[in-house]
Order: sequence, then structure tokens, then C-alpha cells
Amino acid sequence: MDNSDTQEMRDIEAANAAAQRIVRHFQSKGFTRITEALILHIRHIAGDRAEVDKAFAAAHKQGRMPPLSMYFSIHSYAHYSEFRSFDEAKAALAKDFTLTLIYDIPQVFFDPAPVLGDDPLASGTKYDVIMKAWDNEEGCAIAILLNDPDASFVDYIGTHPGADWQKIMGDFHGASSSLNDAFTPD
Repeated sequence: MDNSDTQEMRDIEAANAAAQRIVRHFQSKGFTRITEALILHIRHIAGDRAEVDKAFAAAHKQGRMPPLSMYFSIHSYAHYSEFRSFDEAKAALAKDFTLTLIYDIPQVFFDPAPVLGDDPLASGTKYDVIMKAWDNEEGCAIAILLNDPDASFVDYIGTHPGADWQKIMGDFHGASSSLNDAFTPD
């Protein structure tokens, strides 16, 4: 294993540790049923904001999947769960990332942090919340998907827009910046 592989492993471990800290933080605030965080790397690949918004609004009006892959590249790269592995979460992403949250991707990418979207009807392993805790860096957004069986969690996030994020995220922010290279299209 060369130095770049070793550094990449440390970055992934830091990102996974951040996902665990996110879950533990919210559990410590009384949201004990939050047991999973999946961290996504989102890169904008085509179109300006107006074009993307128009395409997503048209899809929403027609009740269909927006042209997500036409405008964004999304990779899951950090995870913590009390009930499934990272591979299981990645394999289930297509069914667990709800249409309601997918419609929020343009806001998550383009709007300044903090950004929060929720799907109050999500159940089971489906993600209920997508959030961006800090602004994009180097053309990439880092989003966090959470299971949120308690609606009051969204109220908590709304009243704590970033106050604890430095402490919660720890060294993840630096690790996520170095991981950007791993997902940069050639």
C-alpha cells in the first residue's frame, strides 16, 4: 500500500467517524431512533441554476423522476449505521433516497449552507432528511442523509443551523476536501 492509498484510507475513516458522530450527536439530543447517516458527495456536471430548476420543476409537476444524472454526479462515500453495512446502504440508495429528497438536490447544491430538506412520509429505511452543513468547496457539495422517524428532529435542525457542526464534524471537513479528488471526473 503506497502513501496515497494510506491517506485515502485515513480520509475514509475520518468521514465514517464523522457519520457516526452525527448519529451520536442527535441521539444525545433525544433522537434515539436516528441510527444511520449516509454522506454524499454531489458535483454539478451540466446546466445553469435556471435550467436545472426548470427541469426539476417540470419533473415534479409531472410526478416523475427528475433528470438527476444529467445535471449531477452523486457518490456515497461515508456511512454509519446501527443496522446495515455501507455496501447494503449503497445498494439500497435507489429505493431509500426518496423522490421528495431528490427534488431538493438543486437547493442542496446551489444554495448556501445550511440547507435542509425533509420527506415527512418516508418510513422504514428510507431517508427522511437531507442536509448541507457548510458551503460547497471546489465545486462540490457534501450532503448528509438521515433517517428521521421523529418529526421534531427537523424542528431541532431549524433552530440549530450550524451551531454545533464544527464539533460534530471534527476532521471530516478536511477529509472530505481531499476525497474530492477521488470523485473528480477524468
